[in-house]
Amino acid sequence: MKMGCTSYIGFVARSLAIILVTIAYSTLTLLGFACRLKHEFYFSLAKQWSSALLYCAGVTVTIKGLDHLQGLDSRIYIVNHTSYFDIPILLASLPDNVRIMYRRNLEKIPFLGWSMKASPFIAIDRDDPRNAMKSIQEAIGAVQSGESVIVFAEGTRSKDGRLGLFKRGAFLLAARSKKPIIPIALIGAYTIMPKSGIFFKPGHTILSIQERFPSLQQEDKQAEKILMDAVHESIRIALPIDMQPSTHL
Repeated sequence: MKMGCTSYIGFVARSLAIILVTIAYSTLTLLGFACRLKHEFYFSLAKQWSSALLYCAGVTVTIKGLDHLQGLDSRIYIVNHTSYFDIPILLASLPDNVRIMYRRNLEKIPFLGWSMKASPFIAIDRDDPRNAMKSIQEAIGAVQSGESVIVFAEGTRSKDGRLGLFKRGAFLLAARSKKPIIPIALIGAYTIMPKSGIFFKPGHTILSIQERFPSLQQEDKQAEKILMDAVHESIRIALPIDMQPSTHL
């Protein structure tokens, strides 16, 4: 992403604002952890931090399909993953207490990583199958206690913004927790900051909530695969052509 002088100055100003906001909210999170405050405290801070970060970055969000959340308590959100901005967009936009499943190596980031480690969010080490299963068990406990969980079923950010293949973990979680799945198509975050980029730019995003899928009532690999394909298709058709898998073009 090339920048002119004016754009670069704007980027620096926005970046400094984001850093200051993140340090402030991370400090509050760590204080809350030290005081052993309830999860609601962290969820409230996460929403405030996310909204402030998006404001500083110049990112706006249009939410579609909120009616699909009516009548539900806890649920599993399955979202396509294209950018570091996905998490604040989701936390700021969803009217829900949600836990994010994040890669454990993010905990190395000063302030942000420390606060994530102190928060109720769920760390997962994909290189350690035993740890990954422990994280799924923690997520099951979260949704059964009335909290919702966000899962990026592709496992990592897309390199080109297109929807990738899904991994099984999210659907094993759905089967074991017996909670419904809410697919979300997130559009526009890739152009704000792609995986290969080191800069971000202001922009508009769309968070499109799709119709719910009832959860499986028992563990069955074939049924999980059918559900996984159906959820993948639900997200795919909600994405613009340039974000759909190339095999569908």
